[in-house]
Amino acid sequence: MIKGSDITVNVIASIIASLILLAAGYLWGKYKERRKFGRNLEQYDFYPYTINRANVPEFNLKDFRLGMHYFLKNKDYTAARQLIFIGEQSNVRAQLEPAEQKVYAKVYAKYEARKSLTTRPSFWRITRALCGSLANHSRIQESKSCCTIWLTLLTRSSLSKTM
Repeated sequence: MIKGSDITVNVIASIIASLILLAAGYLWGKYKERRKFGRNLEQYDFYPYTINRANVPEFNLKDFRLGMHYFLKNKDYTAARQLIFIGEQSNVRAQLEPAEQKVYAKVYAKYEARKSLTTRPSFWRITRALCGSLANHSRIQESKSCCTIWLTLLTRSSLSKTM
């Protein structure tokens, strides 16, 4: 004969087991998603923008080169495409030496940059990434506003040319 307390214990045990499995599945999915999509470029040490004394974002070619070599050896589609996007906006092909241009072409081909440069969502990710990286500096609102306006103008002009 089954008592009421036995059923209650079984139901509670089933609920706890289900919650544990649900939490494990959620964490596993987050882990797989992070591995698949990668991190944002701002999370790497070679983020190619610095803030100058006038509190304006400034492109850093040395860090851009480090990023190119890193993404040629390691996979991270999100950050690599963000780096390529920034490189295209900063006219990096004209600034690189011929040997470095070949490395850039390999990175460009590896991450299928032509596809990512013709879509608007990459613009929004770059804007959030760049403005988020400025959050640790003084005069945060001015930096974010300047950065947002700057990236908006550059992106609209480049996207209208590619479409």
